[in-house]
Amino acid sequence: MTKLSEWKVLSVTMALALSAVISSNLAIAQPKPTSKASAKADAKSGDEEAAPAKGKGRLPAYYKDIVDAKQKDKIYSIQAEFNGKIDALEEQIKKLTADRDAAVEGVLTAEQKGKLKKAKEEAAAKRKKPEKGEKPTDSTPAE
Repeated sequence: MTKLSEWKVLSVTMALALSAVISSNLAIAQPKPTSKASAKADAKSGDEEAAPAKGKGRLPAYYKDIVDAKQKDKIYSIQAEFNGKIDALEEQIKKLTADRDAAVEGVLTAEQKGKLKKAKEEAAAKRKKPEKGEKPTDSTPAE
């Protein structure tokens, strides 16, 4: 393998590793969705410790009973700052992934590309949920 090829493999590997790390961190840090009713109730309660809606985020585990209102606001602003940076990196990863996939597909012959397209279509058809009135295509025995 040439040095250039080794660097390409290394850079793609690093991009994938970075993607995995970012994805796992985002999955952990995702705020739980709240209903509109609970959000309105929170707004009406007039709780002094509640963060302003503009900088609302999610406190890290165990912080709720430890930090005061000013610290919460600061934490929310820090989260907002880093979330913007993380979003930019995710966009870079999406572009790199698309570039990588295009380069990999560029290796295929026209016949192989046709087979790939057919395989993707078949997989998509298997994933498609049955519509109303249709029976599921899985082989689960009826009771």
